[in-house]
Amino acid sequence: MSYTFFLIPLRTMDHQELQKRVEAFLADLNIPSFIVFGFQKDVKEFGFIASYRQMPSNVAIKGLTWALHDFVNKLP
Repeated sequence: MSYTFFLIPLRTMDHQELQKRVEAFLADLNIPSFIVFGFQKDVKEFGFIASYRQMPSNVAIKGLTWALHDFVNKLP
């Protein structure tokens, strides 16, 4: 399987199209999963997408909590 999320420059892709691509990626994995994806919209603006598929919400929350803790601990 290969994914072509970024063949189209992000500036030409709206938030809804990017959300659809992320959800298609999770569906293609065919396993319970979740993802948080951050991206730069333009010079001063960023966007975020979160999606989960067949993942219990409490498990996704635990994973997000771990990821946030890990991220904060790696800040300079």
